[in-house]
Amino acid sequence: MKKLKYKGQNRYDEFFAAAKVVSRKISEIEGVIGILATGGIGRGYCDDYSDLDLIVYVDDEKFEEITRYIAVGGLRYKEIDVDTPAESYQNALNQKSPSRHWSQDARWDRENSKILFDTEGRIKSLLKEKLVFPDWEQKKLLSKYRKGVEVHLIYYFETWEKRGSSINLADTLIRASKNIILWIYAKNKKFHPYLPKWLFYYLENDLVPEAKFFSTIKKPFLGPLKTVKDLRNVRGELIELCEKIGIKLEIESIEEIFKKETENWNKASEKTKHYLSW
Repeated sequence: MKKLKYKGQNRYDEFFAAAKVVSRKISEIEGVIGILATGGIGRGYCDDYSDLDLIVYVDDEKFEEITRYIAVGGLRYKEIDVDTPAESYQNALNQKSPSRHWSQDARWDRENSKILFDTEGRIKSLLKEKLVFPDWEQKKLLSKYRKGVEVHLIYYFETWEKRGSSINLADTLIRASKNIILWIYAKNKKFHPYLPKWLFYYLENDLVPEAKFFSTIKKPFLGPLKTVKDLRNVRGELIELCEKIGIKLEIESIEEIFKKETENWNKASEKTKHYLSW
């Protein structure tokens, strides 16, 4: 896997050395089944703003006891923030994937990890079983994000343009771009990253073919978009981009939508018209 490239010194070796020391000591605790190094260690890049992220899988019977002194959070030692959540191995094993427990960002995080301790290969087997991206999930996400692109790029853009609000026009473009990004990830069966922090992860690190279009995708975020004309131009570029990468938009004007809804009213039952008319 390619390593991330960001400004600043990569302290990976320092973080990894610390993680190995900590994991060796934690592995001696009765009930610890496995330890994963995630975060920057898993992805190959750690800097001054990274945490030392370890997930400690423990036997369910020892979970509460070990959590008290391992999964305490908010610790900083030798200029490194330490984050060591504990997780019940049995609970992780029993949860379906995909599920709320094995969410997209959780699977992304575990996929980008290093096993530092593993009792009888149970963590390796766990990850093999749970880090899946079934076709039905991909189809569901592609539909969800396509609709998100469409509603923001077409309908909401037109409504805010008619209302004369530039700031909301810019917001619709940002929201449309986010849905384009997530559609790209789903198309490539890439688990979406931890979104509050790593939305652009695959694009800015050139990990998907569509990364070549990143200069267009990021325009709504960087601007400057000072006029309605600027906003319209970027919207046009995003619509063209959708055609290039395979997002099929149903482009209808607001007037066409209103016309269809009026026709639906005319076809409605007399009861519906009675209760919903004034």
